[in-house]
Order: sequence, then C-alpha cells, then structure tokens
Amino acid sequence: MFAKVIAALGLLICVLLAIDMALPRRHQMAWRAWVRRPGLLMGSGIGLKGRFNSRDRRRAAHDAALNAIARAKHRSGTWDGNVYHGDDFEQRQRRKPH
Repeated sequence: MFAKVIAALGLLICVLLAIDMALPRRHQMAWRAWVRRPGLLMGSGIGLKGRFNSRDRRRAAHDAALNAIARAKHRSGTWDGNVYHGDDFEQRQRRKPH
C-alpha cells in the first residue's frame, strides 16, 4: 500500500514535469509563479519574503527617503538645477589641480 502511494506520487510528479516542459515559455513562467506564490503552500506572510516585504517597511523607507531629500534641499549652499554646490565650492575651484 505504501509503495503504491509513493509510486503514484512519483508518476504524478513526472507527468507534471512533462506537461511543464511541453508548455510555451510564457505559460511555464506563469505556472511556476503560481506554484511559488507564498500563500499557496504556507500561510501568507510566513517566510523571508513576507517578513521583509511588509507595507510598514516600505512606508518607512519611503518616509526616510522623503526626509533625506528635504534635508538636502534645505542645506546652505546653492542649487544649479539638480546639482548641489556647497558653501566651500568656490574655495575648491580656486585650488590648483594636481
């Protein structure tokens, strides 16, 4: 009985692999993406992808980026388009290049 179950599982896997190889490339990619979906085999959010891909982390990263941009814009110095020239930019220009 146990040997028949193992043989049936092996046959099922072989048939699925044969079908996968016979599919066109875009259908293979879609099938494999569906099989790898995190909620399919385990609970959603379990594993590394769910842990590091949370909405809170994305929102925190977005907020940090906006804060960094705001700090850069309010520094002393001049902006020439999207290029920042600090206060000591003129002093650096006067030095002899090596």
